[in-house]
Amino acid sequence: MLFKENKIVCFGRYALLVPKEAQIIWGKTSFPSEIDFLKGNTVFMKKKITQDIETMRRHDNDVEITYNDGGPIEGSWQIRYYEDKAAKQLNLYLFKTYINKQDFIFLLTGGLDPITGQSEEQALAREVRRAKSLRVRTEADIPAEEGYCIEHGFMASSFYGDQEMVNVGIYLPSLPDVTFSISSNKDAYADYPKEEFEKKKVEELSVLARVRQAQQEQGVMYPHRTVLREGKRSVQHWHGEESLIKRPNGVHDFEWGFVGTPKDVANPSEFIVNMYTKVEHNMVGAAKAASLTDDEAVALWDKLLSGLKFRVKVPGAPEGSYYFLPTKTAQPPRAIDEGKR
Repeated sequence: MLFKENKIVCFGRYALLVPKEAQIIWGKTSFPSEIDFLKGNTVFMKKKITQDIETMRRHDNDVEITYNDGGPIEGSWQIRYYEDKAAKQLNLYLFKTYINKQDFIFLLTGGLDPITGQSEEQALAREVRRAKSLRVRTEADIPAEEGYCIEHGFMASSFYGDQEMVNVGIYLPSLPDVTFSISSNKDAYADYPKEEFEKKKVEELSVLARVRQAQQEQGVMYPHRTVLREGKRSVQHWHGEESLIKRPNGVHDFEWGFVGTPKDVANPSEFIVNMYTKVEHNMVGAAKAASLTDDEAVALWDKLLSGLKFRVKVPGAPEGSYYFLPTKTAQPPRAIDEGKR
């Protein structure tokens, strides 16, 4: 009966089929750098900016704020700064762009990437594109265009070369002790040489490799567990592994993981899903009892996991791994001059 009425929720480039009652809980999101969300108007945004500047100065007296003025679009503000003298010597130039849309404030962090030799003009132009791509959306608004779903917002983009990270949880009011969470990091381990990464992928990173490693390291001290199911598990085209166990205290501890290829948007190098029961006050095992039997927990896990797909097709994604074909290709605005201040 839980799935009698369904809906689709979106996060990052992904979408998930969930019961109508489900609520999405947002964690850290990066596209390509971290995006924060607050509720508030222009007055609140001004207070937030003042507080953030005070916090910067308390953290380090050597902070150098080089720009503190209007942002790249209407209703926005931008701070550009070096955290300290060492950061300035290393050319670690950071930005904070505050954007007020309706009753929401979106905070886009960013900065100059000295590793790529990026110029200040290029970095500022990217912030202009990010700001212009942002629009407000409701949870029921599932865009059928290329881009990235964030909390209460959407950033339209057909560029796939930047880092992308998203972390969300799903809360089911009728099953308050159950948590279901998804974490994706497209470019995890991108700094590893290819051969080293492939070795690490097999020996350390996969779900079953981590289980084996823990068993070897802990030996007789490895905690007792009841294995409900364990082995290879494909979700769409992601050929991963799962471990579904029940702890002695009655907690269902389920994990699925896929290790793809760094910088491959269709196959993120770190993709993890977890589900727990007997959760209370964000503490696993704190509830008096699990609301689901073993069979019910496995059935819920299978139903939720099978509904995990891309929201719209991305390069390299096979048919069936996405909910929609993109209705249009979102082109980032070419506004380099607008990034100059």
